[in-house]
Amino acid sequence: MIPFKSYYGLGSCSSRDGYSSHSHSLLGSMDMVNGGGSTIISNSSTAEKKAISASKSHSEAEKRRRERINGHLRTLRTLLPNTIKTDKASLLAEVVHQVRELKKLAADVAGKDGNGCSSSSSGSSTTTSSGSGSREWIFPGESDEIIMSYCESDERSESSWSRVKVTISCEDRVDLVKDLSDAVKSVRARVVKAEMSTIGGRTKSELVIEKRRGGSEDDDSELSVLKRALKSVIDKPTVSGTNQILFGNKRQRLSHQFC
Repeated sequence: MIPFKSYYGLGSCSSRDGYSSHSHSLLGSMDMVNGGGSTIISNSSTAEKKAISASKSHSEAEKRRRERINGHLRTLRTLLPNTIKTDKASLLAEVVHQVRELKKLAADVAGKDGNGCSSSSSGSSTTTSSGSGSREWIFPGESDEIIMSYCESDERSESSWSRVKVTISCEDRVDLVKDLSDAVKSVRARVVKAEMSTIGGRTKSELVIEKRRGGSEDDDSELSVLKRALKSVIDKPTVSGTNQILFGNKRQRLSHQFC
């Protein structure tokens, strides 16, 4: 009889080795699957964290925006009367209405200088147009100039007085105000309003002068005298701190409206 034991044992050993190898391969495959699953879960959790963080940031930004808008609305309610319980749309409509009214009022005020004086005059003064009038900027020009213009009738003035507006640009100096006052007094007039600004050693003066009414020839003569007196003021040389005589800007511009 042929002994099969050895073959059986060999076959059994082979089968055992094959089963062991197969088991190891299955375990390795399961480990790989388990490792990949961990990676997928980790990526998923990171994406969720990013989404939550973005959503939170968006919510906080939206909250800050609403708080800022509500703050502006509260400010508008304090500026406008009877708007504490007004809804947003009505409040904004009232704000637009008020802004338009203020712009219209500013345009009316810009058309006059507060003394009934017309702002139209000759010279190189910078003006800004608004509505039907213009308003001169109270900044000194680069050249010496004298601009004179009649003022409209003012109910506050006596009927025997007329008003003239004089604008002067020249070099600044210590005795300028005194010289201007003396020039006005030389024609028996008085200054009822004065505005002055000084920038970079130059000054601009706006004077509203009242004088007694006379005949047309007398008025023109007195205005010519006043103009010559004012011209002598701006032609007067300036004495510097080192006692050096500094002559003013020789580029002079005078209005010929009363010549």
